[in-house]
Amino acid sequence: MGNMNVIYRPEDLPHGCPRPVATVGNFDGIHLGHQQLIKFLVGRAREIGGTATVITFNPHPLAVLAPNNAPRQIQTLAQKLERMRVLGIRLAIVIPFSLPFAQTKAREFVTEYLWRRFQIYEIYAGPNFAFGHRREGSFNLLKEVGEERGFFVGKVHQVQFRGARVSSTSVRQALVSGQVGLARRLLARPFTLTGEIVHGSALGGGNRIPTANLRHENELVPRIGVYVTMLSVEGRRYRSVSNIGIRPTVTAGESDPVVTIETHALDFDGNLYGARVSLEFLVRLREEKRFPNMNSLVAQITRDIARARRYFDWLERCAPALLSPPSAS
Repeated sequence: MGNMNVIYRPEDLPHGCPRPVATVGNFDGIHLGHQQLIKFLVGRAREIGGTATVITFNPHPLAVLAPNNAPRQIQTLAQKLERMRVLGIRLAIVIPFSLPFAQTKAREFVTEYLWRRFQIYEIYAGPNFAFGHRREGSFNLLKEVGEERGFFVGKVHQVQFRGARVSSTSVRQALVSGQVGLARRLLARPFTLTGEIVHGSALGGGNRIPTANLRHENELVPRIGVYVTMLSVEGRRYRSVSNIGIRPTVTAGESDPVVTIETHALDFDGNLYGARVSLEFLVRLREEKRFPNMNSLVAQITRDIARARRYFDWLERCAPALLSPPSAS
């Protein structure tokens, strides 16, 4: 895995990035479809001595144009850029999306940004590609301008899973319904939250089952419930069980309980407070529910831990790759 240049202003384009082989989009999640496109770009750039390049936007355009309709992002910008780097992208151009920029006409975006400023050599997009003011730009317009200006425009096919097109929307739908296993297949890796461990109430009550409270940075979290997870901290990964929810047994009587994410790391003895961590979601165990007392809650968590251990034993036999750090594949 090599280095990747990230720029936020066209004038910061680095030297030594010849023949950009590019694509444009939001790329939220870097799902199977995105991965196929990126792998193609990387291979094509290698063939012609070019630079595998992704042009993306931050924040998501709808967050500026229609905040109430903006989709919650699957990844933070940092997660997205790191995934691009791992997959072989060597230049990421992050365009700050604003209301003035949203007025840019499609043809102007291609000629002023893609051709003049970014000097793309080849660009690839899907058949439903749309861009520019009011999404007036199309693949055909991109190809027309490419023929005028002298850069190549290529079409890539969409990826399907179980007969349906893989999209960021399908990943979001899987996560909000708690189907983290399906999300893992669409992403080709577990869905992951990042953040910091902070002080919070132990979900097991007292210190009988110690838990770490995650203050995450992501916009989107899976559906409320109990999950088998992997907790990564300081380069080490720990098998864990996590609860997303309001802890109804503990917060009974509160008028507006807050959704928290608490994790119990199996076979771990240490202090995680203040640590930067990531939390990978492997499978959902059950809904969160209220118990009549703390003893009943602790007994259920003990059963959850036992189920998680059996799941990890099964992974060791049948799917050991899931116990390893996510790869570039």
